[in-house]
Amino acid sequence: MSQDASQIPNGDYCYTWIETPSDKNKFVGKTKVCPYYKIKSVEGIEFPWCNYLELGGTPANGKWKGWENYEDANAKLDKYFDSNMDQKLPLFSLFDAIKYCGINEDN
Repeated sequence: MSQDASQIPNGDYCYTWIETPSDKNKFVGKTKVCPYYKIKSVEGIEFPWCNYLELGGTPANGKWKGWENYEDANAKLDKYFDSNMDQKLPLFSLFDAIKYCGINEDN
């Protein structure tokens, strides 16, 4: 995928609301997710990944698939990233789809 910053949603998140939650939709809104935001899986360990920044994040609460044993997940991912896991997965809030790229942010 070529890097096209115009595809990155406006705002502070890696998505935009197409339909906000309301009585009309039984409080189930619809979003359009940034094309660079992905969920990667390595040996059954899932984590959010930004293809634009080539970086991802690790969870703080262990509630994502594969993070039940945090130390085991860290060890596997550190091996996967050639002992550079901390450098490749520094974006902790990416789990909440909080934007790190700084592109199209609201002022």
